[in-house]
Amino acid sequence: MSATSLWGQLKTAAAAGVLFGGYPFARKVYFVGDNAPQFGQQMSTIAAAINIMLSGDVLILGPQAHAEGNLSIPATKTNLTFIGAGNRGACFIEPAAAGDEGLEVLADDFTLINVGVAGGSTSDYALKIGENVHRFRAYGCKFEGPDGTCVLLDGVTDCPSDALFDDCEFVWCGSCILFGSALNNFPTQIFIRNCKFHNFTAVGVGLQALGGVGDLELTDSVFGKQEDGTAPTDFIKVDANSTGIISGCRFATPTNDSALLTIDTNVMWGPNGTEAGWSSARPAP
Repeated sequence: MSATSLWGQLKTAAAAGVLFGGYPFARKVYFVGDNAPQFGQQMSTIAAAINIMLSGDVLILGPQAHAEGNLSIPATKTNLTFIGAGNRGACFIEPAAAGDEGLEVLADDFTLINVGVAGGSTSDYALKIGENVHRFRAYGCKFEGPDGTCVLLDGVTDCPSDALFDDCEFVWCGSCILFGSALNNFPTQIFIRNCKFHNFTAVGVGLQALGGVGDLELTDSVFGKQEDGTAPTDFIKVDANSTGIISGCRFATPTNDSALLTIDTNVMWGPNGTEAGWSSARPAP
């Protein structure tokens, strides 16, 4: 069921433990924002909430812009859930300073639901999934902001694995999602489905220098141009150290030209759609 419908949101929330009786259940619920509801413990800031949260806790963010930056979920804070209250897009983590990042995740089993995350214009990222993180989940979220990389999956010794972006939006940035490298591996088991990529200038889904991605599943997503009709440098550029499948996606380009769609020989293609129609033929000059 779509995460955009009411019942879809309730189902997702219950699975994340937001609703009492859901499984796994919420250990404790916190709230950050104006007009605090009756439930949950009120906290002054997201940073303060992170500081005291324990495994299994849930943080509800009020429907507003939260002007906090350089937030980090440490490796010890596993199995946390952040949920944005209000209508879709009403809740946002939006740093005030140009150089501030939005959110770094260093813990396993972290979930975001209906939360926007931005980075300052000169920041390194809006969202980073870092060292050896497993089972990151994002549902109905929006990521935007930096002139450079918006979402980065990267590590020093070990890269993250088993990350899911479902019904998310990536916008107003240089590159939407980039995969990095680590001493031992590349990001693996990366699932991107039913997402929207638009108004980016460089790469939609691509690699950092020396980066790669294993078992990429990119399905049923839309890649648009900028509002003035300008195409990015690349819609897709996973041209090395990569395996997976790209299927059911739509690209705002006349044909599946490899100048805009560049894939490793171990990445399967199709069918995907362009203005010329649906094709399982691999992108070619």
